[in-house]
Amino acid sequence: MSYGYAQPYQYPAYPAAPVRAVRRSAPPGVHVLAFLHYLSGLVQLAGVALILWVAPADLFAGDAQFVDPARLTAVSYVVAGVLAVSALISFVIGRTLQRGRQWARVLMIILSLAGVAGVAVTVASTGELSQAAGLAGPALYLLLLNTRAARSWFRAHTW
Repeated sequence: MSYGYAQPYQYPAYPAAPVRAVRRSAPPGVHVLAFLHYLSGLVQLAGVALILWVAPADLFAGDAQFVDPARLTAVSYVVAGVLAVSALISFVIGRTLQRGRQWARVLMIILSLAGVAGVAVTVASTGELSQAAGLAGPALYLLLLNTRAARSWFRAHTW
């Protein structure tokens, strides 16, 4: 008995791959890290504003025998420029973490590991365990960048 089909229905050779839901927003841990970078950039920009406000004031003009005011002002402008570039880099890294760029995640993991190593060397050389408080930042970064949701976000924009 034929129902009008020219050939019997054939099932596909491979089952359909499950569809992953692509997210538009990063997981909460990545948002926290991006917020910390944005906050760091704002603090650096506040430092730039403070330096630019104080530098032309010649606060050390009375101590001209120890400090050349013109040289101090020039050095202040250089420090302000370096701090402004650092703030820009902080904003860029925060944004790229939020957008899910793998290179930013790898860079932050490498810098966090370097921070952990630096604190370990400091504690080993000075013998002061109070220096171990410096592990809080790098440990937070390592923890939040290696959660399942964060790894999934940086690989495939899912979580």
